Amino acid sequence: MHRRTVAAASILCIAAALALIAADADEGIIVRPEARAQTDPVPHKGDAADDPAIWIHPTNAAQSLILGTDKQGGLHSYNMDGSQHQVVSPNSQPDNVDVLYGFVLNGKRTDLAIASTRGHGVSGVTIWSIDPANRNLTDITPNGIIKVFKASTPYGSCAYHSAKSGQFYFFVNHKDGSIEQYLLTDSSGTIAANKVRALKLKSTPEGCVADDELGNFFVAEERAGIWKFSAEPDGGDKPALIARVGDHALKADVEGLTIYYAANRRGYLIASSQGSNKFKVYDRQPPHNFILTIDPKAGNIDDVNDTDGIAVTNCPTSPLFPKGLFIVQDGSNSGGKNQNFKAYGWEDIAAGHLIVDTSQNPRGPRQP
Repeated sequence: MHRRTVAAASILCIAAALALIAADADEGIIVRPEARAQTDPVPHKGDAADDPAIWIHPTNAAQSLILGTDKQGGLHSYNMDGSQHQVVSPNSQPDNVDVLYGFVLNGKRTDLAIASTRGHGVSGVTIWSIDPANRNLTDITPNGIIKVFKASTPYGSCAYHSAKSGQFYFFVNHKDGSIEQYLLTDSSGTIAANKVRALKLKSTPEGCVADDELGNFFVAEERAGIWKFSAEPDGGDKPALIARVGDHALKADVEGLTIYYAANRRGYLIASSQGSNKFKVYDRQPPHNFILTIDPKAGNIDDVNDTDGIAVTNCPTSPLFPKGLFIVQDGSNSGGKNQNFKAYGWEDIAAGHLIVDTSQNPRGPRQP
């Protein structure tokens, strides 16, 4: 009996060790960066902050902006130290925000911010121009709002600048799984938006991102995983599931998606695994292999949880972020403060395991 007990205990220990190894293998390498900065909290309580984007200033990187949505209020812009710069469209209730560089408007190259908005009377998509001289955003939405889904309320959205055609687009999705793609054109000094494609998933998507260089459109179906479509309007309607909920400890809801660009078509697709308060990193190139897990930890700034939107840039911005940054929405802030956005130095995330490449200019040509 004693030998059987010892043998049984040994088997249990081996099984436990194997389970631990399997769990570690499933998560992959885990990096644990600490936030270097955080934005001022949004003014509304509860579930308010949702999605960030990063705008890189054309001549002075330290004057770049973090954009952040308050889905109970307006679109906020922040300086690179996290202090607030501006609030625009205070009743638009934006959900997801993205940036397009170099849209030709009335003969002048203009950077745009685009967001799905759900405010009363402004349910659809809103567009702002970004003035590099004063870094202010101005609402230039044609006819006050771009209506989508036959004037129904949108959910997530993202932008796309095609390297293949040079055309500018946005994608917008709906809680019922519908996705629409719109072409943006200059129409006598104003913006025209025309629907060019409709796609469909079985359940709710929100986070999405388009790869301007490789022509891929990724969308997170919250309870299922990450799908890939062609980002081109003639690319068909058949998606490929590249990351399934449950694989590599990706947990529902799958939320924000963002792309880290590097030279020679390298880089990463990053996803918010909201159910585990972590972030999953995949190869940007097919077959989009899983690479590692980002699990931020508390330092001088508190940890993050229940993250919706995320954004990343390879561009140096300020002395605080000389190698680029990764910014995430935080679902609950320390000290009972309202929600905000936390920013991490890219080199703290790369940690010898990922590429650090500051050479890619978001305004530069990206050839297919």
